[in-house]
Amino acid sequence: MLTSSYAGSHTQGLYAFYWFPMGLYLYDHSSDTDGTYDLRATQMSNNTNTDCPYNTQTYSDVMRWIQLSNAALEGIEKVRAIHPADSTALNYMKGQALFNRALAYWHGQIFFEIESKAGGLGLPIIDKVPTTIDQMMPPRATTVDSWNFIISTLNQAIPLLKGYNTDLTRATEWAAKGLLAKVYMQARRPSKAVPVMEDIINNSSKALVANSIYVDMFYGNPKNEFNKENLYEIDMTENTTQNGPWAGYTTGSGMPMVFAPWPLNLDFRNKPSTTAYDIITNATGGWGNNYVHDANILRFGFTLPAPGIRVKNPNFVSSATRSTTNLPYILDTAYYNKSLAIRANKVADPRLYVCAGQPYVDTFEDALGRVTFYDRSPALNSMPQILSWNHKKFTNRLGTEAELNFSSPANYPVVRLADIYLLYAEALKDSLPVKALEYVNKVHRRAYNYPSDSPSPVDYKTFNDATMAPVGDHLHNDVLKYERWAELFAEGQWWFDIRRWEIGQQEIAYYKTTRNGTLTYNGIGYYVQPIPQTEIDRYHGTIKQSEGY
Repeated sequence: MLTSSYAGSHTQGLYAFYWFPMGLYLYDHSSDTDGTYDLRATQMSNNTNTDCPYNTQTYSDVMRWIQLSNAALEGIEKVRAIHPADSTALNYMKGQALFNRALAYWHGQIFFEIESKAGGLGLPIIDKVPTTIDQMMPPRATTVDSWNFIISTLNQAIPLLKGYNTDLTRATEWAAKGLLAKVYMQARRPSKAVPVMEDIINNSSKALVANSIYVDMFYGNPKNEFNKENLYEIDMTENTTQNGPWAGYTTGSGMPMVFAPWPLNLDFRNKPSTTAYDIITNATGGWGNNYVHDANILRFGFTLPAPGIRVKNPNFVSSATRSTTNLPYILDTAYYNKSLAIRANKVADPRLYVCAGQPYVDTFEDALGRVTFYDRSPALNSMPQILSWNHKKFTNRLGTEAELNFSSPANYPVVRLADIYLLYAEALKDSLPVKALEYVNKVHRRAYNYPSDSPSPVDYKTFNDATMAPVGDHLHNDVLKYERWAELFAEGQWWFDIRRWEIGQQEIAYYKTTRNGTLTYNGIGYYVQPIPQTEIDRYHGTIKQSEGY
């Protein structure tokens, strides 16, 4: 039963399939899509349809995760009554189940109304296994009561988890404290978060990993997962017997198949360029529906426009084996060299290249184990103005997603120390600005391959220094917000920040459009998702809908 409470995160609506590509990546515009797919189109516009199957599945699976955790808690107490001598082991199990319940509610907070709104609505609070229909259908709690319930749950879990810090696949004391700190910040209680974060910083033995580990910790390499920086991560393992996540629970994740990189087909024979546009010559790498929104590439500081049509390679040898250095058509040499110079000279934020692969410049392996370039989405033929950089975090760089049986082993960090450092800086920014800025700089230095704890040439001097974000972007002179965006890009954290700071209107002013059309700001409804219509029907209309729907 305890194992099942961990399995709650591996359901179709969460980390097995929908959570990023059909959810957060669309809400916060980490992704654009290469078509106006079904009801994802309205999600990109932050106006999710109440019948959206992705939103419905995510809501259902959050509630299922809560159910599985409550069932484990009930089972633990039933065993305790029969075997009181096992109380110590059962307490450890109880701490884990409580953590999982709190984590489920944390994920469910994407449905909450804005925390600053008096009487805003959270999720229904279910703290035990229901035995009646009425207990299965409690009303939505207020946002304040929802956060209080999560905080209470974590405060119960922490002493039960104390001392159990060796099995990193399971909840630990520091995982619970890390989540508690994030909850306090999201609930707008920074003074409560500060001592929890100081405990983590001073006593957890956690540390920022070196840049060499950081740049390789998101791609399923077991050597760099469960490292000393991560407080808790969703554990994923390739499932060789299950083709994809749609059959139910899985040990791996199918999310990357939706934003799978497109490998350049080294064996293409058709002419890739016309007088108007490139004919994209990709091989199948997965579905590849999502690519990194072009505005994100610019926000990282990469200012070159789209490269234009590929040109004939004067050094191509048709009788030789095809490779990235022997292709009939290549990027214009000047553009290619400028792209390399930007990264070599760190003109753009180096974290861009951890998050995204540049077509015809960055490489990974194809299905035959050959090094090839990232390609553009095939749906973007005749649209050369779109950069179409590929998502890189959590993808397979040693082959295609199909080779992993659409069951990626890449773990998903939920809490890591860089996140805590930046939240700590946010909490101290007004009262202790010098100390706060130092914690921002620790994260910033690591990104630029400098020692985290020593002054560096890239240090920010004030919180209003210019960032890599372009002039006119609200992040251009907002160091704290930019660093959270850049450091945690595509890890599912930015949407929580947008909601906490209520910066939706500024974000829309920056992103302006998606492939679904012009973005518009619809007030508080921008920040929340609807209760699915099926849930309202099951409640016979008695559960309150989110504002704006």
